[in-house]
Amino acid sequence: MENKFRIAVIDDEQGIIDSIVANLSAEYSVDGFLTSREGIEAIKEGNYDLLILDYFIDGMNGRQVTEKIRKIDDEIYIMLLTGRAEEVPGVETLKSMDIQMYCEKTANFEEILIMIESAVKSVEHARKEGTFGVRLKRLRKLHSINQEELGKILGVGRTAVANWETNQTEPTGENIKKLAEFFKVTTDYLLCYKANFAESPYNPKR
Repeated sequence: MENKFRIAVIDDEQGIIDSIVANLSAEYSVDGFLTSREGIEAIKEGNYDLLILDYFIDGMNGRQVTEKIRKIDDEIYIMLLTGRAEEVPGVETLKSMDIQMYCEKTANFEEILIMIESAVKSVEHARKEGTFGVRLKRLRKLHSINQEELGKILGVGRTAVANWETNQTEPTGENIKKLAEFFKVTTDYLLCYKANFAESPYNPKR
C-alpha cells in the first residue's frame, strides 16, 4: 500500500485543525496538535512531509518553534499560518525564517486550502526532481538530443536510455562516468548527491 503524504498541523485553534483534517484527510494523512510541545514530539517520532504552523501558539512564536523543529528535522517543508499579518509581515518573515511558505488566516478558508495544496505539490515536485532519471532526462533535453542519439554515444539502445530516465534500471558505473563527461556535470550531481541543478559546478546554463 502506498504511503500517504503526511501533514502535521500545530495550531491552538481547534476549529482550524478540524477544518484542515476534514478537507484533506481523504487524500493525505493529517494530524493536529494544539500545543507546540505535542507537535514537536510528534515530529521527532514521525516522518512528516509538511508542517502547517500557527505563528502564535502557547506563549511561543513561530520563529522559536521553527528553530526547535529544525534541530530535529531540517528537511520538513514548513508553511507558516497567521491571523495577525500586521505583526508578522509576509515578505520579511519569509526572508528571516527557515520556512518555505507564508499564509494568512482569512475568512475564505478555500484560500488556505489552495496554499496547502500548493505546498504539497512543491514537496512532491522537489522529490521527483531528486532522482537520477529526472536529472538525466533534463540534461538530455538541455542538449537537444533524443534517447536514440544518446544511446549511440554510449553504445546502448534507446530502450536502455528510456529505462534509465524512468528509473526502471540504472546504468553501469562506466556509463555514469560517460554521461557525466558528455553533459559536463559531476557524477555526484547525476547520482543526486547534490540537491539542486544550480549547485552543479558544470551547469550548462552558466
